Amino acid sequence: MKRFTQLAVIAAFVTPVIAQADQAELTVAMADSIVYAKADAPDSCKQVDLTAEQQTALKNAFLDFTTAKRPLRRDVKMAFRDMKRVFSSSTSTREDAIASQANVGAKVTAMGKLMGDFHLKVFFDILTPEQRDPAMRCMEDLK
Repeated sequence: MKRFTQLAVIAAFVTPVIAQADQAELTVAMADSIVYAKADAPDSCKQVDLTAEQQTALKNAFLDFTTAKRPLRRDVKMAFRDMKRVFSSSTSTREDAIASQANVGAKVTAMGKLMGDFHLKVFFDILTPEQRDPAMRCMEDLK
């Protein structure tokens, strides 16, 4: 699950400027609910320099990702619970266990595909080629 946080932390350099009472510019890492004063954000995050259109596109992509992730996350948890039940049951067969493991694998694969699709969308559909390296460095610096 840590990987999702790493991908979502990309929001730190794209969230639109939020004005507080003192009108200070803030950068928000949505996944971790971390708020950085824009001046305190790592230099790599400042170098991404997204347009308003890119900020909107990234927020929408992140919203779509988190919306799609919720039911998949639930499915993964349910598959693991089922596998635990199968393995601890005295009436389960080897075939039951194999089917349960396959179900867990399918659910985890679906979650990984969703994460990979989000990553591709951000880096290849939203960011320009020049923004990719600073965006990756930003993600690393925010870990």
